[in-house]
Amino acid sequence: MKRLLTLFALACALFIQCARADIAPVALTDVHFVKTEAGKLRLEGMVKNLTDRSLRQVYVAFNLLRNGMVVGYTTAITFNLAPDDTWHFEAPCRTRIFKPDHFRLAELSAIP
Repeated sequence: MKRLLTLFALACALFIQCARADIAPVALTDVHFVKTEAGKLRLEGMVKNLTDRSLRQVYVAFNLLRNGMVVGYTTAITFNLAPDDTWHFEAPCRTRIFKPDHFRLAELSAIP
């Protein structure tokens, strides 16, 4: 029984540490569509590291929507974002049939 409780406590500690990786303090701002010279759409925006240490990885993902319906998905990732630095991301909108008219944040994660 004691062994089982020890394993449970270790599993809980591991779960909490993994969950904390997704809550690193970053700020997402100025996200908007941009039309490229080739006529394609992409999302651009900024993510600022609000911590006093580097973030090993920062990842953003967005659902692309047309009239409220998901028609695509786009992502961007960076590595080693320094303390207090801002990352200007560009995420291509690769949809074949429907062009999105708005977007919704699907995921924002940072790993210290």
